[in-house]
Amino acid sequence: MFVGRKQELDELNKRFLGTKKEFGVIYGRRRIGKSYLINEFLKDKKSLFYQAKEDSKFGNLKSLSYEIDKLIGLPNTFVFESYESAIDALIEHTKDERFVFAIDEYPYIIKQDPSFPSVLQNIIDKAPNNIFFLISGSDISMLKNEIENHNSPLYKRRTFEMEIKKLKYKESLEYLTSISNEDKVRFLSLTSTYPYYLSAFDFSKSFEDNIKDLLFNPYGTFFSLPDQLLSNSTKTQDIYNSILYAVSKRKRTIKDIADYIHEEDAKVSKYISLLLSQELLDKRETYMGNKKTTYYEIGDSMLKFWYMFIFDNLEKIKINGLLVFNSLKNEINNFVNFGFEDISRLFMDELNMDGKLGDVYNPFKPYKVEKSILNRSVEIDGLSDNGNTLIVMECKYRNTKFSLNMFNHLVESASVFPSKLKREYYLFSKSGFTSDLIDSNIDNVHLYTLDDLFNI
Repeated sequence: MFVGRKQELDELNKRFLGTKKEFGVIYGRRRIGKSYLINEFLKDKKSLFYQAKEDSKFGNLKSLSYEIDKLIGLPNTFVFESYESAIDALIEHTKDERFVFAIDEYPYIIKQDPSFPSVLQNIIDKAPNNIFFLISGSDISMLKNEIENHNSPLYKRRTFEMEIKKLKYKESLEYLTSISNEDKVRFLSLTSTYPYYLSAFDFSKSFEDNIKDLLFNPYGTFFSLPDQLLSNSTKTQDIYNSILYAVSKRKRTIKDIADYIHEEDAKVSKYISLLLSQELLDKRETYMGNKKTTYYEIGDSMLKFWYMFIFDNLEKIKINGLLVFNSLKNEINNFVNFGFEDISRLFMDELNMDGKLGDVYNPFKPYKVEKSILNRSVEIDGLSDNGNTLIVMECKYRNTKFSLNMFNHLVESASVFPSKLKREYYLFSKSGFTSDLIDSNIDNVHLYTLDDLFNI
């Protein structure tokens, strides 16, 4: 089932309907849906979509040749002498009709043939205006270097680039139409809005049964999750793995992580940058008085769950995953409860994108001040501003209602921020709100129940 991506598809189709030559670059982390998007775009179009392989130069040339052979009517074992002759034959076959030539996992080709970008540059430069070139891949830094580095043959060739991220909040709800709102919170606390995760769940089963099947099962889809998301290089994957495990153990600054995994700070910093670009880590800030400290959290909820509950129990799960799951049920429930904050921030980001906040705000993030002017720590579940107004979020996933006293405590906490900024408060509660808070009718307070999160 293909879900969402309306904005991306609209942009691709608009460019396809144009009369100019196009060279687009699509990138994003693994398992984010790049190939699904391209396939959906190509459904009703004349095209060739080549999936590059981790193969030799000749192996990829041979595979591409066979795809072209089928399309243009050559014997299906004919191998072109070069990439250039193969693609030239393809372009000649299009006969001036609008045609899309797409290469998925483009980095696999240039890993074995560093000259390929120069070949592609030459092909793009001489191609007629009917050709729509697309390359895509998961190595974000490499693809950005291909189009942004002045020394790259493809510099200034691309006509557009598209970074594919997780689904918009509203789009992700299309997966969840058949379950209760409380179950939606449970599933989203683990999947966020990543289509790969959402598509793997069987919503006719309970949340717990899905977790047992997918994670606490040596044959489960997510039992070896990091292998599906991290680099293919064993050496690099080991470093990624070590960093993510350290963060799951609350080692969240570069120094703490480096000490924990016995690596140099500079090396850890380099790989953290790559994990940030892949949306596997989030960069956050905390203040100790006026001193700002950067720390890191695992940004992918499923991956965070994996390192918290699966990594240390891999061998035990191979013996009896059900017993392991039962021993961790209380901790798993706490994980879900904290996920309510993430879902509420996703909801606010959706309101922001839809223009329903009255202006454009920065993305919503949690915020901490360890030693504030209030002589206590301050934690805000979500915070954003537009230069004039500060939006402050508070989320309660409890069986008790959100009260006026809780709100007053939040107002006091928000006083640590500059008073020149106007305040808007967005409160989220699983169990609703007490009558004194509702009856207060404070103009800058917006109340959202659990059900409201899913009526967007």
